[in-house]
Amino acid sequence: MHLRCDSYGKAFATAVWIAAVFCVLPMNTAQAQTSGKLRLLVDPGDSYEFVVDHQFRMQQREVELTTGPHHFSFWAPKRMVVDTTLVVEEGRTKSVVLYLPYSKDYLVYQRELQQYQRTMRKYRVIPAVITGGAALFTIISYSKAKKAHDQLEEDRTAYDENRSPTRIDVLKYETIPADKDDFKKANTQYLVAAGVTALFAGATVYLYHISGKIPQPEFIDNEKLRFDGLTWVPGPQGGTWMGGITWNINR
Repeated sequence: MHLRCDSYGKAFATAVWIAAVFCVLPMNTAQAQTSGKLRLLVDPGDSYEFVVDHQFRMQQREVELTTGPHHFSFWAPKRMVVDTTLVVEEGRTKSVVLYLPYSKDYLVYQRELQQYQRTMRKYRVIPAVITGGAALFTIISYSKAKKAHDQLEEDRTAYDENRSPTRIDVLKYETIPADKDDFKKANTQYLVAAGVTALFAGATVYLYHISGKIPQPEFIDNEKLRFDGLTWVPGPQGGTWMGGITWNINR
């Protein structure tokens, strides 16, 4: 009888232990699978990317992860890489507001580009405007010279066809000499304007040629190279690994 009780006791203890194991395992499994969501409100909001836990590269506004802290690296074109740790809370959707500042390389590029644009205006726009103004003055001067020439020819024709002695004297000694002076002044002005315009045009062509040799600044996004350092990029076929290296040549 004592042996039977011991056997029943051991069997009962074994059953209790097995039941406890099966009760604890679902609890641990459920605890391990708990997750939450992060809603990312990042400036700029249309082009940023991020890497989660130094492994997975993504581009989306909402991400679901297991609960607990996760490392994030955010980047966008022209912006700096921002590293931060975000905590995911169980069953919650947490909004995260983040501003990505412009990178130093981009700010330097902007300054160099503005300097380049000022140089282009000095070498191209200003000379072209001056040459255009000189050309317009030349056209006006030519119009005046032609008008003076036509008036002189008209008075000469009137002198040849007129039969009035008084009118002929006026044309010969007053009108035609005045027409000649007006035409001479207008023609001289036209010739000077044409010469100045030709000089400005030559200078403009020369400055265009010189400015064409000035290199335009180029933006190299070193922050992107840093961001691409070592990440796994999801893709239709499973994804690809991307690697990068930085070497300081000043050392």
